[in-house]
Amino acid sequence: MVTLDLDPGNATVGNPRLVRAIINEMDGGAIRFERFMQLALYHPDFGYYQQAGRIGKSGDFLTSPVIHPMFGWAVAAWCHEVWQRLGRPSPFTIFEPAAGDGTLARAIFDWIDGRDEGAGTRFREAVRYVAIEPNASGTDARIRWAQLPLSEELAPADHGVVIANELFDALPVRLFDAGGRGPVEVLVRWDGEQFVETAGSVASIDDAPERGRFEVNSHAFGLMEGLCRLVRQGAVLVFDYGYPQEELWAEWRTAGTLLCFYRHTAHEDPYRHVGEQDLTTHVNFSELAAAAEDAGMDVQPLVSQSTFLYALGLQALVEAARSDMGEYFVRRRALEQLTDAAGLGRIRVLGASRGMNGPLPGFEAPV
Repeated sequence: MVTLDLDPGNATVGNPRLVRAIINEMDGGAIRFERFMQLALYHPDFGYYQQAGRIGKSGDFLTSPVIHPMFGWAVAAWCHEVWQRLGRPSPFTIFEPAAGDGTLARAIFDWIDGRDEGAGTRFREAVRYVAIEPNASGTDARIRWAQLPLSEELAPADHGVVIANELFDALPVRLFDAGGRGPVEVLVRWDGEQFVETAGSVASIDDAPERGRFEVNSHAFGLMEGLCRLVRQGAVLVFDYGYPQEELWAEWRTAGTLLCFYRHTAHEDPYRHVGEQDLTTHVNFSELAAAAEDAGMDVQPLVSQSTFLYALGLQALVEAARSDMGEYFVRRRALEQLTDAAGLGRIRVLGASRGMNGPLPGFEAPV
């Protein structure tokens, strides 16, 4: 009888090639958690977001656009209203950062193409759609694919909107443990068998929590400001999990908001399934609002996704399908998922505009 060596080595930690790449970068030392998260999610060859099949029932998590095209139809109607308020300009550009495989874009175009009245036709002729995605590989001829980060050749549009769905919660963050000495940055090293945390230096952070763990997103402000500058007149619409800063850094929130999603199971250990699971943190909406204001935009009060979609009339879209009970129940179930206060419905929606009067559609009843 031959005894085989069954030790899987680094495969117990995650993608072995990614684990080795991170260890090599550490070079016997430690790196910021922010860099670890950057490599785990965005390594150009082995990062999590380089892998196919991440989103959906067979993946690790669900997003609103994949629940049902109704979400995209609602966003399309919102874009149409902005276009009308701007005087029906042509061209009218829709920018979508982190567009993935184009699921949201296809639903938006299906809504546009399905409307055959005169205004709908003119809107279709006016729309230019720019999907901004690191792995830009879409084949839909209606969509122009561009790269992240925002490049110089991506010229701002005179009129348009920016739609960002769950973009900011996937950005790498710095991780801190607050205590008597102040916020101590969390570093990550390899102990020979697994990734472990070690203490870094003490940082000075305005209004930081006095105890517990918290995150700082050093990329969000600049990205939000850049997105706002993509449209000279128009609006920006951001869907994401998060809170205003006073809620995000509340005294009782001592464990931070970092979560991992692996095969639709949430947990708090970023050091297993490395490169095979999603890592996410809640967004500081106070920071995003400040960035929009710095870019010269008027910011709407935050609303929940549930409030936003009901305000746009999504319930009526469900009722409109009663003549087809199969479709009616599909839409009703999708509405429940999109507005579930314990799930997608608790996503916050930030709206900001420039060159428009009055509240944006969907923001008339703040949370």
